[in-house]
Amino acid sequence: MLTIRTQQGRLIEILLQSELCDPVNMGEYVRAYCHLHGSDHQRSLSINTANGWGHCFNAACNATVLVAEWNPGVAKRLIHLHYRGLSPGFSASHQSLHKRPPLASQPMLIHPAKTPRRWQQAELVALQSVDEQMRAALAYTKRARAYLNERGIPLEVAQMAGVCYLPPALLKRAELQAQREALSRWTERILFPLTSPAGKGYIGRSLWHWQPGMDENAHKSLLDQPGKPRRWIKTNPAGWFGLDLDQLAGCLILVEGAFDRLALLAAGFQTTEVVALVGTSLQVDWFPHQVKSVVLALDSDTGGLDAMHRLAECLARSGLCVSLCPPLQDGWGKDWSERWRRIGHQSLRPIYEVYTELAHPA
Repeated sequence: MLTIRTQQGRLIEILLQSELCDPVNMGEYVRAYCHLHGSDHQRSLSINTANGWGHCFNAACNATVLVAEWNPGVAKRLIHLHYRGLSPGFSASHQSLHKRPPLASQPMLIHPAKTPRRWQQAELVALQSVDEQMRAALAYTKRARAYLNERGIPLEVAQMAGVCYLPPALLKRAELQAQREALSRWTERILFPLTSPAGKGYIGRSLWHWQPGMDENAHKSLLDQPGKPRRWIKTNPAGWFGLDLDQLAGCLILVEGAFDRLALLAAGFQTTEVVALVGTSLQVDWFPHQVKSVVLALDSDTGGLDAMHRLAECLARSGLCVSLCPPLQDGWGKDWSERWRRIGHQSLRPIYEVYTELAHPA
């Protein structure tokens, strides 16, 4: 067992699944006797089998634990930060093996990822087979270029980020006859490449009935009406809109939407520095070891602000240095994309300041 103190002063006990005392599988959670305060009357230690985090509900103990095998990415990060000296304020202590009470063995409880359905697999294969044509279509299709321009995104920035477009005319080609059914729901959409440990994917934004001069809010209202195409659709697997995970910078900016990321790239941030969650839950164990700090820059609406505070606690608990930077509530837009479109570089000044301070401390 390894005890780690985070920068926020919180103690985390990292243990192996074999160290759990007489565990009982309760489905989503495992209950065990707490070996930290010597519980022998009730199983006060409750551990989430999906992410490995657990808590002792004994008021005198109140311990936070992490089962290493059930969340190896976060466990490795915490251990790595301590032994590499990468996070000031961390301390660790070991409990001798001979002092541990007799422990019961617990089988691995990590749930395997659900296999995509057959139609989802066929859809992803079809999209990947026309990726090159869709990237070319982004450049030669006037409608797609006009949409990017309305949102303040230069074509070269979108191309650098791997953005593409599936025009209806592309599916009329004879060589794509076999893929038409799989690709049909993706037509007239701007597509963004996604990445995750499960593989590559896409998320697509519909341009159905969009006209030049129509901003994103007006178009959203149109698509949100009953019976209209969904504004966004994803493949399975999905993921984050950003570079491959092992290419990310040591300090990251996390934003909500795909166009938020494009806005930051258009303003001069590097592709290695910005990741858009695009509706995919934050998975701390996806971060490679070089990521040491995160700027949470989600939307400034109620949902975004609540999410930022929840995620900040999760990230800090995992040993990362975290700063919050929501868009200013000054009437220029609740997200970075809208603010960029309306007032340009000055809209991103808060992110410049927070990111510079976090990535390059004095």
